Amino acid sequence: MLICTAGEGWYQEEGKEAVSLTPGTVINIRPEVKHWHGAKKDSWFSHIALEVPGTDCRNEWCEPVSEEEYGKCS
Repeated sequence: MLICTAGEGWYQEEGKEAVSLTPGTVINIRPEVKHWHGAKKDSWFSHIALEVPGTDCRNEWCEPVSEEEYGKCS
């Protein structure tokens, strides 16, 4: 679960459109969903990330988001 607490950001699941994040936005991220999140170009971004315990679950950090992919967000 991702909760935007301040600033503005983006959340994007692989193969889907980016979602704008503003304070109070809550994103429920299903297991095995590859995604990225970060600040908008002209903002800073603060968030709380919660991981719900489960069986055979783990967090996996993937490759950095490319400038091209990040630039597609508007």
